[in-house]
Amino acid sequence: MPDRTRIAKQSFKSVKRRPWYVIALWFLISFCLLTTGVVLYIWKVNPSIVTSVIWGQGGGRLDGLTEFNILVAGLDEYGGAKRTDTIMIMNISLTDKYANVVSIPRDTRVNIPGVSRMDKINSAYQRGGAELLVRTLENFLGAQIDFYCVFQIKAAAAMIDAMGGVDIDVEKSLRYTDRAQNLYINVPKGRQHLDGKTATEYARFRHDAHGDLGRIERQQKLIDALSKKAASYEIIKHLPRLAMELMKNDLIVTNLSFNDGVILSRIYDDQMRRNTMFFTMPGTPETIGGISYVTPHEKELPYLAGGLLKGGFHPRNRLVRISVENGCGSPMIAQIYRTRLEYYGFNVIKTDNARNFDHDRTLVVVKHKTPFTNSVARLLGADVVNDYDQDSLADLEVILGRDKLDQ
Repeated sequence: MPDRTRIAKQSFKSVKRRPWYVIALWFLISFCLLTTGVVLYIWKVNPSIVTSVIWGQGGGRLDGLTEFNILVAGLDEYGGAKRTDTIMIMNISLTDKYANVVSIPRDTRVNIPGVSRMDKINSAYQRGGAELLVRTLENFLGAQIDFYCVFQIKAAAAMIDAMGGVDIDVEKSLRYTDRAQNLYINVPKGRQHLDGKTATEYARFRHDAHGDLGRIERQQKLIDALSKKAASYEIIKHLPRLAMELMKNDLIVTNLSFNDGVILSRIYDDQMRRNTMFFTMPGTPETIGGISYVTPHEKELPYLAGGLLKGGFHPRNRLVRISVENGCGSPMIAQIYRTRLEYYGFNVIKTDNARNFDHDRTLVVVKHKTPFTNSVARLLGADVVNDYDQDSLADLEVILGRDKLDQ
């Protein structure tokens, strides 16, 4: 059975009366400055500063949309091959002011359209550019991707240097050498100030027991550190240098326009910052035919996509307190359904065994009246039973029956 996916909510500090171009910078760095650089980087400076923004041509495509998915991918090149080193899908709701960021491990084993055998998802871009990467992800997740931004990893170090570096508490010493890729990673353990080169080495390292999944955790940790720095006025003095970096050619490949970037920069306020969540696609590292892959947990993908990428998630779902109980005797089933409910934003306060394992049907037992009862029951395909208990810590008690054994 798959392990419970790590779900980490990022906390951010706000700075009052920031100019909108600083809010734009905060938004883009907090989401998109990973191992690879700045994606969706939009701002406006005073007329005396020359700016250059590399975006697709045309009017805004976000006009009239209330919710959409954006693919964010960082591109690396070695041995003449261009592969996506970082893959994230951002689901953004403009009306309800929340954002979910789903990281897809680069070694995820998938079917790529037009390819006869299964391969790593990071090879899709090399085979057919951003369009093929989008098609591959849509087929894999069963969710529509509306926009994409693919950017060069080589820009990351320069961008971080232009910000003045970043402070990171490195959890352990990271050392790795790959002369073929001209990659030399040597990041000591401890709290330290990292320049651009060392910060990208920290975020790219994956050569330990945790592999690609451990690297995703480091990427998310780097995002948090960069976003906190970008939220301060200190970053303003670095804007001219950052603007010059953006003048370099071929920084970004995207189907978003400049107007779209302005819209994105203006919607990211304190409420959306509070309602931003990071998730990682569940999978198991495996070696197949001598090649390392991450094999996705196929049964979890419909819940991940349905909740995080197709509108099932909502911040208000946190208001209901749910306990999940194993009523069929299957090991880990309560933990599995805890994660599935959390993909939709529900607040699961505990998992446990039921009093017995003879439940044929899954039940949603109402302990306190709540408007979320029918939503939870529909999601789980469960029957509803009223058993009010004013002393219960949970509003709803989910008892998993044998009908969930093969799901």
